[in-house]
Formats: sequence, structure tokens, C-alpha cells
Amino acid sequence: MIYVLIICVLELGYILFLSHKNRILKKNIQELLQENDKQTSIQAPSLSDMYFKVDRDMLITFVNEATLKTTDFNEEELLNQPLFGTLLENNDANQKMMFSTLAKVGKTQATVNSDLIILHKDGKKQLTRCRYRPLLNEILACEGMSLMCKDYSQPEVLQEKLKIYQKRDILLTADILNEEAFMERFEHDAKLAKRYNQDFCLVVVELCDIYDFINKGINFETGDKMLKNVAEICLQETKENRWVGRFDKTKFGIVLNKTVREEALNLSQNLSEHIIKCIRSLGVDEYNAEMFVISYTNRKDYNDSADFMLSRVRKHIELALRTRKYGIISSDSRLIKPLGL
Repeated sequence: MIYVLIICVLELGYILFLSHKNRILKKNIQELLQENDKQTSIQAPSLSDMYFKVDRDMLITFVNEATLKTTDFNEEELLNQPLFGTLLENNDANQKMMFSTLAKVGKTQATVNSDLIILHKDGKKQLTRCRYRPLLNEILACEGMSLMCKDYSQPEVLQEKLKIYQKRDILLTADILNEEAFMERFEHDAKLAKRYNQDFCLVVVELCDIYDFINKGINFETGDKMLKNVAEICLQETKENRWVGRFDKTKFGIVLNKTVREEALNLSQNLSEHIIKCIRSLGVDEYNAEMFVISYTNRKDYNDSADFMLSRVRKHIELALRTRKYGIISSDSRLIKPLGL
């Protein structure tokens, strides 16, 4: 009798667990569908945009009038035909890129943008800016993707490139985001990590003390050169799903999407070693070349946010600078000296 009662309790608990998971799944599906509807209405193709769809085998399943008019193909020449050899050149590079993009949008269920060369019927090639978006069925499985391609000569594309340029910190390097773009991107990625419960980390390099030391002890040109060199080091250490921005004048933030805390520590240690070598190459002695702080933190729980993460990093950087305890510091543990020092 006791065993039967235990089995009944376990079954009831399992049923309640499945019910809870089902409610969460339904909520996530509704959010994804709402997001997809919102994106579709905001970024629908204009009459001049080439727009077509492909299935998972890269067979063309739909083309709009702008695609036919621009490329001079007729509908019968494209529908149910392979994408490669019609609208795209049939080569290994194109095949690898397209199937890789399909896998990416299918996995993340997000929009991807990149340049794409469209092939016309007469062999003419046209450089376009292409937006890839997954085609989802009722259970959110990816059945293909849609491609919206804009001619690079169109004014709206030039405006888009100008916006991208304006977000860069051009005083350092074109690949470093400025403060406004950094904060906007950081908050956006933090929200995505929260929504999909993904690992997410932030590493910040603070150079204010060594920057002031070089400016006063050597010259301002060397101080600015140090900032540029450290910016390049941060970029060299970044990989896929990572990007770099500058804020508070002397802070470099590196956002690490889908990255665990241990990787953030490893990155901090590598950065410390390279930055010290960089600073010493500018004529700074070994002791003073250590006058910078690297702090790192990771997303703690569901309620954590970009503001909370940045607040933790700022707090520990301020403490390290005030006590002049330079080196690597985590957001929730004691100070650590850089490796090799």
C-alpha cells in the first residue's frame, strides 16, 4: 500500500512538472510569434527590393516581381529551381555560406544581415545587402528562409551604412563601438540572454590611471597611442559572438554572448599579459605598466540585467582604483594578480 502511494505521489509530481514546462513552452512560442509578426510588419520589403524564399534544400519556392524585373528571369525559370546556378553562382563558397546561414537562422530564429552577390540571367553580378529570416511552421521548426536584397546603390542602404559608421569609435579603430552604441548593444544582448536563458559575460578594461600616468610622464600622443593599441588587443582577443566598445573615455567593454564565466576569466588573463607588454613597449617601466584594472562578471540568474552587471563591474573597478590594487578582479570575489606577475 505504501509503495502504491509513493508511486501515485511521484506520478502526480511528474504530471505537475510537465504541466509547468508546457505553460512555459506556450509562453515562449507566443513571444516568438509576436516578435516575428512585429519584425515582418516593420521590415517588409519595398516594391524595389528583391524578395524570394528557399526551402531547406535551397530550392526557390517564391519570388516577387522586383526579383524577376531586376534579374530578367521569368517565374518558370526560378520557381522550384536550385538557388545555385540561377540567382547565385554555383560554387563551394556560396553553398557553404548559404547552408551555414540557414543553420544559424534556424537555430537562433533571428534575423541575419550580410552582403550577397545576386546573379542576373545574362551573367551580370549585382552586389546587394541581404536580410535572411527563418521560415517557421506552426511548431517553430525552420522550413527554409526568406531573403530580402537591397541594391547597394539605393539611398536607404547608404543610410544604413552611414548609421553603422556613426556607431564606431573612429578615433580608435573602425571596429570599436562608441559609448552610445555599446550601451545599446549590451542591453539588447543581455535581454536576449535572459529570454533564452543563455550564458552571458562582460569583461571591462579600465585604463584611466595608466593613461594619466603616460600623459603626464611622457606625452598625450603616447597616451592616445596606448588607447589605440589596447583597442586592437581587445579586438584580436574577440571571437564569434563577441564585440568591443569604449565608454567612460578609458574603459573598454567586451561583451561575450553564449560564454561561460571561466572563459571570461581566461580572456581577462590573456588581455592582462598582452596589455602589459603593449604598455612597456611605449617606454613605461614594468611596475607602472601594471596600473590598470580588468573586471569580469557573468549573468547570475533570471533577474540579472545589463544595468546590474555593469553596476557590479563599476563598483569593483572603483574599489580597485581607490586602493591601487591593480590586476584582474571578478565581480564577486577577491582581487587577483595578473598571471605571470
